[in-house]
Amino acid sequence: MLKKTKNIIYFILSFIFIIFIISFYFSDENIRMINKSRSLYSAEIKSNIEDLPLLKNDTINIFDYSDDIDLYKKNKKKYLFWDLIEKN
Repeated sequence: MLKKTKNIIYFILSFIFIIFIISFYFSDENIRMINKSRSLYSAEIKSNIEDLPLLKNDTINIFDYSDDIDLYKKNKKKYLFWDLIEKN
């Protein structure tokens, strides 16, 4: 009997806890605080982006293009398995 009442009390307390959490989460005060903090972060990010220095592009002619694919195709071993399939 004691175990059943203890389980019922735990269930009721957890249910009340969930109800309080949901009511706080959907309250107007919490929604206003969330929107205010989001707008403050947005304004802070905009000001930080405007303060960033613009760097000169120094990546001209740094790529060395090679024909690795053509070399791979030339050196690729031809498998006899494909010849068996083609003959049928």
